Amino acid sequence: MKKKHIILVTTWFPPANSVAVNRMEAFVRYFDKDVFEIDVVTLKSEGAPFEMEGVTVHYLENDMLFKKAMFLKPVPYLIHKAKALYNIILLTFQKNEFRAWQKNATAKVRALLDKYGEETTVISSYEPIAAHLVPLQLKKEGRKFHWVADCRDEIAQNPSIVKSLRHFYRQAESDVLAHADLLTTVSAPILEGFRNNCMNNNLQFAEIRNGYDFEVDKTALFNEIFTMTTVGTFYGKRQPYTLFQALEQFLRKNKEAKVRVRLIGAGHSVLIPTVLRDLVETTGKIPHREAIHCMQQADALVLTLPKMEQKGVYSGKLFEYLGCHRPIIATVDPDDVAAQLIKECHAGFIADFDCVDDIEKAIEDAYRLWAEKKTLPYNDELIAKHHRKNQISILNNLIINMFYK
Repeated sequence: MKKKHIILVTTWFPPANSVAVNRMEAFVRYFDKDVFEIDVVTLKSEGAPFEMEGVTVHYLENDMLFKKAMFLKPVPYLIHKAKALYNIILLTFQKNEFRAWQKNATAKVRALLDKYGEETTVISSYEPIAAHLVPLQLKKEGRKFHWVADCRDEIAQNPSIVKSLRHFYRQAESDVLAHADLLTTVSAPILEGFRNNCMNNNLQFAEIRNGYDFEVDKTALFNEIFTMTTVGTFYGKRQPYTLFQALEQFLRKNKEAKVRVRLIGAGHSVLIPTVLRDLVETTGKIPHREAIHCMQQADALVLTLPKMEQKGVYSGKLFEYLGCHRPIIATVDPDDVAAQLIKECHAGFIADFDCVDDIEKAIEDAYRLWAEKKTLPYNDELIAKHHRKNQISILNNLIINMFYK
């Protein structure tokens, strides 16, 4: 059988190190190579190029004069905040920070479509919006191909968007919904938000969740000191300050408790209370596999997700927490999808993000589990469904049934 062609358009791909990279690499890794040959059109980054049989990666430059500040190395707290402010100002005046890369990517995808023909499937993944603007421009040129618009987040409805960008993103989202064949995103509530804004009756929708991409190790582990670990940066409202307050309360009531906290990848993005400084260890970004190992060595994994107007935020790290089979202390919205999934997986303790007493109780429950050397009754069948290969299999089969039957 002659193989079909997929072109993946994304700025996030190895050797870059980011949560967004993990989803894109999984797309490539788990599509059926007996059916598909894959080209990846992506942003050039430092490191060894990605290599896999049946996959060709095209690394392209983004020759913009002003570029977003990246958070790849630990820097002092004030410098971290200054870089975040710079990014806000930059996006206010430069709505598409990947415009130069977009131009290069459009030329490359155009050439690939000339080579492979109309039965090609193009998958673009937001964010940034530039990835969607590549196939959108080609559709407007009259090019024929199948287009899957993957959205790791909301576009126009994203509460994190700078106000000056709102109109630009609203128009871009409208155009994507009008021209794409299939829209995929990470949760049902976000999917429903796109569906409600869509006037295109031919557009199909599918939830393709994030996941973990390693073998589950169910070995019970109990450190000599109760070790709470979280992985990733803290930004905006995603700060662990109610967690810190709850931990202080717990320690005042349990003076003999042996506790340490590891903030892996946080760098200087968070201020540690003086009373906790001897207990809290922070590191900069580390390689993904090393981060997984740190999670697997924890006695409890901390998930920090503030309440938002929009529902549907799991956080990519949640699925890796599930795969690690370690109890989760979830400071989240109790009525959103992350709390629901943790409950269904019997994987941890839920606390309202804004309630210090709730969080203290979750810490206490997790600590008692550790002290008694007990484990949780995990729902292994549901957890297994969130392996990346099983989520990508859903998309793989959708593409075959929609475009090639």
